[in-house]
Amino acid sequence: MTVDAVAIAAHPDDVELMIGGTIAKLTDRGKSVAIIDLTRGELGSRGTPETRAAEAAAAAEALGVCERINLDLGDGRLENTHENRALVITHLRRLRPSIVMTQYWEDLHPDHAATGDLVKDIMYPIGFEKFPADGQPYRPNEFLFAMAHFDFDPSFIVDVTGYWDRKQQAIHCYKSQLHDPDSTGPATNIARPDFIQRIEARARHFGTMILTDYGEPFLVRRPVPVDDPVDHYAAFHRF
Repeated sequence: MTVDAVAIAAHPDDVELMIGGTIAKLTDRGKSVAIIDLTRGELGSRGTPETRAAEAAAAAEALGVCERINLDLGDGRLENTHENRALVITHLRRLRPSIVMTQYWEDLHPDHAATGDLVKDIMYPIGFEKFPADGQPYRPNEFLFAMAHFDFDPSFIVDVTGYWDRKQQAIHCYKSQLHDPDSTGPATNIARPDFIQRIEARARHFGTMILTDYGEPFLVRRPVPVDDPVDHYAAFHRF
């Protein structure tokens, strides 16, 4: 099976928190999207790997994702190694997405940073004939990096205003991780009562930058090509 886009992240729930609106928008428009989680999140303070796997499956269904796989590379010890790059390349060669979306390589969480570095470092080897990974060599059209802890100047921002409810639905599939006033589990950032409000505040900030309600920012490592600037901006009313 080939797909239009693949999202790669360190833990179940990372994709939904960063770019759930973008994925919902793509699938709603008929694009096929797959998710690759690199770890099971087994070191998470709340929930179990089995619970998180069930929650991830429910979130994928909410977003209309066609396939979700977990490579189980070790929560808290994820590394940008040759072996891990080869495994990710094998899956991307099978799925052959037009774009790959992943985490920005500068991040507080070492697993997030390792994910961004790993994906950044396969941009060329994925197309090498002699790279020791399964599948036929090819290169996606672009690699997009999404924001988690650290901000960056976006290369572009996706308007997700019409898909904010779908993103929220997917996030709330992770009940074991979110705030529950009756829970006796340990305090975590994602379990704070104001966590969802902070996610929304960031989306509103980037939405404001493109004169819409909600936006999800992306970074690419080279200029974004525009074929016809007149046609490109005809769909936007920025003043």
